[in-house]
Amino acid sequence: MSSLLTATRFGCNDPRPMGAPRSGRGGGVRRWRVLFAALVVLSLLVVQTMPAAADPEDEQRLAQLAREKQELERAIQVSRQNAERYRQEANRFQAAVDSANARIAQLSQEQARAQNEADALRIDIAIAEEQLALVAFQLNETQALIGSLKAQAAEQTKQLGKREEIYAIHLRTTYVQSRVSPLEMLLSSRSLADFVNRVQALILIDRQDKQIVGEMKALQTSTAKKQDDVAQKETEIAGLQAQITSQRASLAKKKADYEEIVRAKAASIVSQDGLRYDAAVNRNSAVGATQQANAEAASLNRRLEQTEAAYAALAAQLAARSGLAVFTGRMVVWPVAGVVTSRFGARWGGFHNGLDIAAPMYTPVKAGAAGQVVTVGKPYLAYGDTATVVIIAHGSNFSTLYGHLDDRTRPPVVRVGQFVTAGTTIAYVGMTGWTTGPHAHFMTIVNGRAVDPAGYLP
Repeated sequence: MSSLLTATRFGCNDPRPMGAPRSGRGGGVRRWRVLFAALVVLSLLVVQTMPAAADPEDEQRLAQLAREKQELERAIQVSRQNAERYRQEANRFQAAVDSANARIAQLSQEQARAQNEADALRIDIAIAEEQLALVAFQLNETQALIGSLKAQAAEQTKQLGKREEIYAIHLRTTYVQSRVSPLEMLLSSRSLADFVNRVQALILIDRQDKQIVGEMKALQTSTAKKQDDVAQKETEIAGLQAQITSQRASLAKKKADYEEIVRAKAASIVSQDGLRYDAAVNRNSAVGATQQANAEAASLNRRLEQTEAAYAALAAQLAARSGLAVFTGRMVVWPVAGVVTSRFGARWGGFHNGLDIAAPMYTPVKAGAAGQVVTVGKPYLAYGDTATVVIIAHGSNFSTLYGHLDDRTRPPVVRVGQFVTAGTTIAYVGMTGWTTGPHAHFMTIVNGRAVDPAGYLP
């Protein structure tokens, strides 16, 4: 009977309306009805004024689950922090790998350019060596020609000596004959023919003398000119040889410099490749650690979900024991006037089983609908958890949870077993338990399972 009354009062399945009282006078029956109504009113007053007795085993189980929930939340936070730290380390090592790759690419380009320069200089050196070989050949030919000209000059000098001897004889003969007058030559001649022959001989000697002198001068001039030309040619070839030799030495020096650059770049590439390998190993290690931390966080999230599900199940058991009827309604008011910072659903690789509503400290937290308070305060304070919660049963199948409530300046204003109406202030926003800022955690629990509160809020 009382369940029917409380169900009607708190928005549950309405029972069939009670019949209207009789207007007749049946005195005995009427007195019994009045007495029965008085007993009902008295029982209702007793229920409203006396708190419901809490089962010690349920309280202990709730405390244990709450402690596990808090430890899991902290472990998840640590795992997320570790995962973030490993991710940052992986990014840092990836940046080192990228930097090493860029440096290796730059060094490879510089090495390729130096190698191209060295190859081009190798070709220039080969050309210079060919030029030196040609010049050496020309110099050898010129030196051979000089030798030949020197031999010719020596032979010509020898011939010139002979001519000079002949010329001296001619000069002596001419001198002797010049002292004989033509008359004496005629008188000394055996005949006129002999005179003519002697005269012709003198004329021939004179001609030969002139010819010898001319030949001697021409031979001397030709030999001197040839020697001068050959000497000049030899000087030019020697200068060209020295120039090409110097050029080849310069090219060889440049080629050696570029080859040294190629070797230095190759050594730098090897060094950078070592740095890249170490960074890649560290990156892979950090990535593995990140994955392990994420897997650990996911595992902890699953355990947390199981714990929260068990907590919700126990809260549902308390609601079932409240004696209320089945709840089929909706929330009448929002529990907190604030901003929703985290909704129901997947979050951080896990699952968020309610709404987080941010609001300033001490903002009133109100009952979303009429119901009976089944849990208040810190049932797991002995385990080090400072979270304060209020759970209200709105029916045997439906309850709501309000978490992170203040417990110092403005503690909860309701007690276990108290009946509240929609909009009644039950507590105030705080920062108890595992939280980073003032907000209220609001859950709706249906048949022992947390469901999205959005479907029940106005």
